[in-house]
Amino acid sequence: MGGFCLPSVLLTLFTIGMSSAQSCKPQMLCPFGWESWGGSCYKLLEGTMNWQEGKLKCQEMGWEMVLPLSTEENDYVIQLSKTAEYVWLNCNDIKTDGQWDCIPTEFLNWGPGEPNGGSGSGCAQIVNGWTGNNWNDAPCSSATPNVICKGKMATHQANLKQWRLLDSCLTGHTLREIPTSNVRACATVCDYDPRCRSFNVQHFGTGERICQLNNGTRYEADHTQFVKSKKPFTCVYGER
Repeated sequence: MGGFCLPSVLLTLFTIGMSSAQSCKPQMLCPFGWESWGGSCYKLLEGTMNWQEGKLKCQEMGWEMVLPLSTEENDYVIQLSKTAEYVWLNCNDIKTDGQWDCIPTEFLNWGPGEPNGGSGSGCAQIVNGWTGNNWNDAPCSSATPNVICKGKMATHQANLKQWRLLDSCLTGHTLREIPTSNVRACATVCDYDPRCRSFNVQHFGTGERICQLNNGTRYEADHTQFVKSKKPFTCVYGER
C-alpha cells in the first residue's frame, strides 16, 4: 500500500471510502454531512425551535449557532437555510435590554429601525427576502424554522499512526454522535474536540457510518462496556 491509511486488518473490516492517496493527503475537512464555506463548516438543523433550543443543539455537537462575519457569509447562510423565512443568530440582549451581545461583533446587519426592542424582543434573526437579508430582533421564545451551526474547519486529517484501532466498541461513554464517511474523518473530529478521549465508528452494513466521540477509554470502563463487534454490525474503536 502506498502510504499509511489504515492497518490492512481493518481495511477488510471497514472501507475507507476514498483512495489511499486521497485519504492520506492533508486537506481542509468538515464532518460528514456538513457544508464547507470560507474556511468554516456549517450544518442546517431543520425543524422549528426557539433560540435557546437551537443554541443548545449546536453546543451539544461542539459547535456554535451561526453569526455571519460579512455580507457574503450572511447571504450564504440564507442560501443554506433553503426556504426558511427566518434564521436564528448567535446574538441577543438577554442579559441587559438594549445591549446586544453578538459574538463575534465584526459585522452587524440590522434592518432599518432594527433592533426596535419591545416586549420579549431579545434575539436576532436573519430575515429571508428582506433587502440585504437584514437582521430583525424577535422574542427568543418564538418557534423559528431552521437553525444553522458553525465551526472551524479542520486544517489536517488525523494521523492514524497515533491511534490504536480495535475491532470493538466502547459503550456508555458517548459525548456526541455525528455521521461520518470513514475512520480517519471520525479521528479528525476527535482531534478537534478537547473532550474526546476515544472514538467508535459504527456501521450496520448499509447506510451511513456513525462516529461516536467518547469521554473515556476502555481502561476507565467496566469490562462489560467494551464489546467486540459482530457482523452484520461492525465497529472500530480508536484510542491514543
